[in-house]
Amino acid sequence: MPLMKSVVCEAFRIDPPVPLQFGRAKRDMVIENHENGFLVKKGELLLGYQPFATKDPKIFERAEEFVADRFVGDEGEKLLKHVLWSNGPESQSPTVGNKQCAGKDFTTLISRLLVVELFFRYDSFEIQVGNSPLGPSITLTSLKRSSF
Repeated sequence: MPLMKSVVCEAFRIDPPVPLQFGRAKRDMVIENHENGFLVKKGELLLGYQPFATKDPKIFERAEEFVADRFVGDEGEKLLKHVLWSNGPESQSPTVGNKQCAGKDFTTLISRLLVVELFFRYDSFEIQVGNSPLGPSITLTSLKRSSF
């Protein structure tokens, strides 16, 4: 199951379901990136675009590619803190204090079950990958039912 978890986390890393997040600063703070720090004053409105963080080539090798086993093993587990699709690190659980998506764990569980069910029911399938106005699109074009 570690590979299944990795596949789902990688899908959410590549194309976060909620790419934009915003909020007001509750206190003065400095937000840092790899090169700089930015002073944010209490009350200022912040807007974050997740793909800038989740496709950072300084953190993720081959950042623009889907790598199914990216999060497998000790080194892969360490990268989970950089997967931020749910308004916080994948490695943390939602709480009232951190405002992470309350459905985060449910969403990842259902996503894993969907992929497991797909591989359990079908011996093979073909897909067509394309783009839509909302981002990447994947269409199942052929399914071959499982023989058992």
